[in-house]
Amino acid sequence: MKHKLIIFSCLAVLISGCGKPESGDSPGYTFRLANVLAEQDVTGYGLNKFAELVAEKSNGRIEIKIYHGGQLGSGVETFEAVKNGHIDMAGDSFANLATITRAFEVFHLPFLFDSRNQMLAAMNSEKIQTVVNDELADVNLKWFSTFEIGGPREVGTSKTKIETLEDFEGLKFRASRSPLEIASQEAWGAKGVTVDWPQTPEAVRLGMVDGLTVPYASFYSARFHQGNLINYILDLNFQCYALVVAVNADKWNTLPQDVRDILTDSVREAEAWHVAFLGDYITENIRQMQDAGVEIYSIPESVYQEIKDTTKRKVWDTFVGSPGVSQEKLDLIMGEIENVEGEGWGYQIPQVQ
Repeated sequence: MKHKLIIFSCLAVLISGCGKPESGDSPGYTFRLANVLAEQDVTGYGLNKFAELVAEKSNGRIEIKIYHGGQLGSGVETFEAVKNGHIDMAGDSFANLATITRAFEVFHLPFLFDSRNQMLAAMNSEKIQTVVNDELADVNLKWFSTFEIGGPREVGTSKTKIETLEDFEGLKFRASRSPLEIASQEAWGAKGVTVDWPQTPEAVRLGMVDGLTVPYASFYSARFHQGNLINYILDLNFQCYALVVAVNADKWNTLPQDVRDILTDSVREAEAWHVAFLGDYITENIRQMQDAGVEIYSIPESVYQEIKDTTKRKVWDTFVGSPGVSQEKLDLIMGEIENVEGEGWGYQIPQVQ
């Protein structure tokens, strides 16, 4: 309760100044952006680049103040604050928007994308963004930006090395608030336990969960490779998600056009910069985790296919047709990616000598 009182006190202080012109000789704007992930997370680099570009393109007239590391609350709390007009922007995994809106849930279908190029094509599709924004309008949000969190979800465990589908049986995995992540874990015979990201390392340390399912960059930035928290990472690439930056739709619509143009141009440039930055960065993350003793490994194609088929059958059959995962939206995504070429996820897994 004390933690929540601190959060809401911070929000109350910020409410009066959010997105307002600052006093001075020329009109200025300061926007507060709450980022639940650490500044050292791969997404922090993209968000900081966005703030840098806004300052540059506006000659200092527009400032983006970023509160990294959940300073203003969890993903759910800060998205709610944006929805209600108390914060200008919030960034977190779109998995944690699920309790507010299911607009992004279709992207969380397991094994939906076979490559990074497919995922980026879907995320950047104007047709798909229009459909998602139509749903977000119901909760007064707008999809402003997307930054990769560092590839698809992998499977990290403390003590059990997963080598077959049966090895999942009875394990407990930390999960986000996305029903599709939990359903994927349950499809393997494991149990999903919802834990907000800032509390996840402690949950692993105390044995409340046996592991978690996040991208390599998230394992690294949260230091799961230290202190024997995570000793094995299965390269499964089973589910994609990203950090989405949402803005309050009403506030966005009242901004002057030149301000909106600077914000939009800056974030698109930052996204492109982040795509180029990410590959080498994650490759180095993986190398450092390997050097720390984490075993990062693949499984035989036949076992991978068994896990993939089982997961898709159980999860897709349950969720396609539910809110946020309409057949029409899924068909649109499949149409947008069907001719996309390219393999892999933009990074390499170094061979251990």
